[in-house]
Amino acid sequence: MQNIADNVPYIQSVDKEDTYQLVDGINIVDVTFTYCRKPTRMLIAEIDLTKDVTISVSTPDNLDEVGSKLQTVAEQAMCAEEAGKHVYLATNGDYFSESTTTAGTWIPGGLVYKDGKALWTTLGYEADHAFYILKDGTAHISTVEEFKENEANVMSALSGWQRMMIDGEPVKKFSVNDNAMEFHPRTFVGVSRDNLKVQLFVLDGRQPNYSNGMRLEDLILLCQGAGCYQALNLDGGGSTTMVKRTETGGQVSFELMNTPSDNPVREVLNGLVVIKK
Repeated sequence: MQNIADNVPYIQSVDKEDTYQLVDGINIVDVTFTYCRKPTRMLIAEIDLTKDVTISVSTPDNLDEVGSKLQTVAEQAMCAEEAGKHVYLATNGDYFSESTTTAGTWIPGGLVYKDGKALWTTLGYEADHAFYILKDGTAHISTVEEFKENEANVMSALSGWQRMMIDGEPVKKFSVNDNAMEFHPRTFVGVSRDNLKVQLFVLDGRQPNYSNGMRLEDLILLCQGAGCYQALNLDGGGSTTMVKRTETGGQVSFELMNTPSDNPVREVLNGLVVIKK
């Protein structure tokens, strides 16, 4: 975290940092820091794809479709678990919106590929980049054009909104809008240069005495300080959620790790689940 703080001018101090191993291959960093004189809390799940873990896409009821239903991240993780995946951790995924023509139908922000199947291929606003896992187990963030060159080998994929790191360099230009320029909760993903490490970030916001969120321009510097070679912004705001597996008396459940700004927790269209290979 100190590398991050040194790279983001508006982080005044690192106030608390806890690290622990969830399972072999998944390390958690739970940090509170002062940003723009405001308290901020962030969780980072560091995923080592050389271990017995990988990342998949989740959908409501584990269906091989998107658009007909929303479901919380914890519910999606449980549905994936009940379908035979051993789920360790999960976050929310890409942006989504309600159809303007068909009530109760939801539109993904961009690509959705799950278990090697294309569930959605229409690109929404600025959905010109994607995070994806190939059959060889490597993780990538690239343009959709480059993604298409690897499409036959894709196991899981989600689009995002703003690209934040490209080949080790912070992105200098992005759309100036309320999403980018204001303090918001954020969910974002980074990939290492060798494509074998993934960082899933969840940063709480919209809660003044606890955590206020961050602006996109500083989020980009955060990714650089964290060592991301590639980075992509996912859905944030009230969707920002991270859960982890807990087992009590042989019963599996999924426990909230962060404090989402929506209460009750927002239902979302898709997510990312970290699972046993």
